[in-house]
Amino acid sequence: MIKNIIFDLGGVIVRLDRYACVDSFRKIGFEDFGTILNDFVQHGFFLDFEKGKIDSAQFREIIRKYIGSYVADHIIDKAMADFLADIPEYKLKLITKLKQSYNVYLLSNTNPIAMTQVKALFRNCGYEMDNCFHRMFLSYEMKMAKPDAEIFEKLISETGINPEESLFVDDGSQNIQTATSLGFRTLLASQECDLEKEVLNRL
Repeated sequence: MIKNIIFDLGGVIVRLDRYACVDSFRKIGFEDFGTILNDFVQHGFFLDFEKGKIDSAQFREIIRKYIGSYVADHIIDKAMADFLADIPEYKLKLITKLKQSYNVYLLSNTNPIAMTQVKALFRNCGYEMDNCFHRMFLSYEMKMAKPDAEIFEKLISETGINPEESLFVDDGSQNIQTATSLGFRTLLASQECDLEKEVLNRL
């Protein structure tokens, strides 16, 4: 019996637009940003950012070094925000409904610049992000990231949930593999899928 549902953020709840983000960075002088931006697992200094090893100011400075000239904070942040396109409102209605009967958590590889944009997307749909989940587990705050088992183990220890009574929903196959190895029920969900149908079919 499922008692807990853990959602990923980007690609599951928030629709991602990698092309728009890479194009925005190209326009401000970062020609090969696409080599470090992945829909599922980030690399290099981007991964350090999502693991909280560097802060927003340090991340922006690295971007400027790659570009070779000064670019204002808000322009870099806007280019980052273009990765996060929108949220289909039905998904937020689904999460709100599920929260009435299940423990609903968020487990996301993310960063503080992205979170500013994501919270705005929630508000644009009439929701406060903090109110949609019983608790949010964010990689940059936890200093760890998926697909490493330690971030799942931290969630388990802090919530006391039983993985066998928990559905983990993610769009990354490596993340799904780790969750499965720890005993979670899993759903590999693409951002094009009918999330409501797929989740309800597994409850």
